[in-house]
Amino acid sequence: MSFILEKKYFVNVSEYDKAKIIDTFRLACTAELPVVQSDKVIGILNLFDLIKEPNSDRKLDEIIKRDIIIASQNDDILNYKGMSQEILPFVDETESYIGYIKSELVEKQILIQKYSGDIQYYKDLQQEYQTIFDSSYDGITITDGEGITLRINPACERIKGVRSEDVVGRHLQELVDQGIYSESATVKVLEKKAQVTILQKVPSGKEIITTGTPIFKDGEIIRVVTNSRDITELNKLKRELSEVHELAEKYQSELKLLRSEQIKTKDIVVRSSEMKKIMTLANRVASVDSTVLIQGESGVGKGVISKLIHSNSKRKTGPFIKIDCGSIPEALLESELFGYEKGAFTGANREGKVGIIELANGGTLFLDEIGELPLNLQVKLLRTLQDHEICRIGGDRPIPVDIRVIAATNRNMEKMVKEKAFREDLYYRLNVVPIFIPPLRDRKEDIQPLIMNSIDKFNSKYNFHKRIELKAVEALIQYDWPGNIRELENIIERLVVVTNSESIAIQDLPNSIVEAKRSRTEKILDVGESLSFRETMSECEKRLLVAVMENARSIKEMANILNLDRSNVRKKLKKHGIEKGFN
Repeated sequence: MSFILEKKYFVNVSEYDKAKIIDTFRLACTAELPVVQSDKVIGILNLFDLIKEPNSDRKLDEIIKRDIIIASQNDDILNYKGMSQEILPFVDETESYIGYIKSELVEKQILIQKYSGDIQYYKDLQQEYQTIFDSSYDGITITDGEGITLRINPACERIKGVRSEDVVGRHLQELVDQGIYSESATVKVLEKKAQVTILQKVPSGKEIITTGTPIFKDGEIIRVVTNSRDITELNKLKRELSEVHELAEKYQSELKLLRSEQIKTKDIVVRSSEMKKIMTLANRVASVDSTVLIQGESGVGKGVISKLIHSNSKRKTGPFIKIDCGSIPEALLESELFGYEKGAFTGANREGKVGIIELANGGTLFLDEIGELPLNLQVKLLRTLQDHEICRIGGDRPIPVDIRVIAATNRNMEKMVKEKAFREDLYYRLNVVPIFIPPLRDRKEDIQPLIMNSIDKFNSKYNFHKRIELKAVEALIQYDWPGNIRELENIIERLVVVTNSESIAIQDLPNSIVEAKRSRTEKILDVGESLSFRETMSECEKRLLVAVMENARSIKEMANILNLDRSNVRKKLKKHGIEKGFN
């Protein structure tokens, strides 16, 4: 609703006072007012109907007009064009009265809605043309049909060495006569009434190629547009382009890496230095077929990194097959991985089955939760990695496979190897390129962009327009996120979906997050009873500085959080002997 409703003036059936009602009409400056009973609109009262029988004993509800048009706050105003009422009452979703507008405003709003699109279109078009004019690399001069300069763009000032105020409003022939230009394409266009291209010289000694183009209306030239380009700069560009070609081979690998970093990374939010290193490593290892072992807690994004490696690899056109080794019962896992021949066991498909490893042929096999793989299958997987072939259950014919393996786990693999829970030879076969993704609590710089990215994602998914308040963001940043990115996305989705208002406040957060923030504050204040007041305040100040530094990236950000000057923050850090250690 783009207009303001008049909510103050209306007639309440339960408070009938004729003099007071007439006074309300006077204040409202209207001949009609809505009549309300228990917050519901029951009709419209006309001032003249009220006063034409001054001695009448008729009740108010007997003289109001009940057959009226009432609008909902979500209605299109265009639906009420040409109505006979002087006012248009509005109600909300519960049919409760929320205000009215005058019919003249309805007509005005209809005109605004009808033509606002066209007006905005032409404003946008004008701005677009102005941006093109100002940002053009070529010099552009526009004159009228008489040859008077109307405007020139910044490139024209640069190329021709003139200032806009020195040429705008002057005839091109006058500029030629004064030696500012050697000759004018515009003058020739006006003479020939056709497009003309000439070579111009300007006082700076530059040689310029200029093309003038006439614009006609009713057979007469109304504008001349000239485009100018410095040939000296073109020659310079040509030499520079030649040098670029000579360096092309040297930079081939770097360019390939840069391009790969742009491919399919929209689901990855990276701000911390640790994640930037991981992204660089993932993009580098993507170009080769080395086996990768991704380790990290549940929910840190191991699957996303695996997809990134596949998407940037030479196998990106091949299949990306994922299997969760921990979610499939041990009795079925072997047949899922390696497949089986027909009649291999009771209950088997009579035609046999192709295994997941075989399905990944020519692409990437992602073994999630590899630490859950049973020991008997570890031997078989090791043989596959060594020999690049498999045997289906019940078969004796080796089937060659060309796969790239990426494994992931949230378990401590080295500890499992020591405890004989995982084969050492398979571990080293998988751990060719190790990638460890730190938990979210150890890279707090990533939390805020992840929050904003998740809000944008779920706003788009559910067609909402939610936003989050700063204090809520601060509380989320201080939370340890034991479930990492998966937990963060789940909580943000819940907040976007269930929060009633458009703004997500700190009171909307789960109690666990708010309590975590409160416990941090209490920890700062818990300094014991043996210290004096001055010692207590000094210790609290020191703990507060350390806590803020953990969640800041610079002195400037600490100063903003604490609402202090940067010099004051530096003095306090020096006073307490706190070394700078920002994330």
